[in-house]
Amino acid sequence: MSAVDERAQSQGATVMSRVHVGRWLLGALLFLSMGIGGAWGVYQLGRPDVLPLRVVRIDGGLKHLDRSTLETAVGRVVTGNFFTVDVDAVRSAASSLAWVDRVSVRRVWPDTLLMRVVEQRPLARWGDGAMLNERGEIFRPVIDGVVEGLPLLAGPDETAAALARRYRQLSTRFADLGLEVVRMDMDRRRALSVVFRQGLALQVGSVDVDGRVDRFISAYPHLAKAQVGGRLVRVDLRYANGLSVYAEPLDDLQGEDVLEHRGQA
Repeated sequence: MSAVDERAQSQGATVMSRVHVGRWLLGALLFLSMGIGGAWGVYQLGRPDVLPLRVVRIDGGLKHLDRSTLETAVGRVVTGNFFTVDVDAVRSAASSLAWVDRVSVRRVWPDTLLMRVVEQRPLARWGDGAMLNERGEIFRPVIDGVVEGLPLLAGPDETAAALARRYRQLSTRFADLGLEVVRMDMDRRRALSVVFRQGLALQVGSVDVDGRVDRFISAYPHLAKAQVGGRLVRVDLRYANGLSVYAEPLDDLQGEDVLEHRGQA
């Protein structure tokens, strides 16, 4: 190869190298400018005055939950704008209120935060100042937040779900007899007792609860019709094949007669 050809080849390689370097520099500049532009865009979108939240909408029928209390709880954590508001924090703030069962939160373009609130559905009062929802879960409303007129269920907290199931199962069966449950208790041994609005107390115990209740339901119409010598005040079902009936004599409400009915009722 001649000296001229070698110089030409060397000059060509130099030009190609400069072209590659130029392209790399151009790509780097474009990438850098895009990064700077993206960072600037993120900064702008993070400013509270850019796409601010103007509406916090609460959907859901609220019967017991005070709307202003919910708005106050949520208002403390609604910060930032449409993109930066912490949706999880808003959800947690709403869920912290006793009367809130479930809540969902989502953004609605361009300036709205939508909350869908499902309120607790109370089944009964629980102990002193608490309530049970329909799943047998305990929730504790603020002072004066307990709904009156509901039956009282009582027992150790660990029995709440089991007692709620028993109440749902048995209250309708007792209602067919014209008896309204106003209180139902379950102790740590799962022994059950019931008080009716009509003034009758029922001791069921913890063994063969369904069988014992069946026995009472079969016997009650006959006992109520006969009045067993007075007003029924208590029926004890804690027998293998019978029951004990306690009645107040109609002419002496201070006394109490004990009438035992044994055998199959």
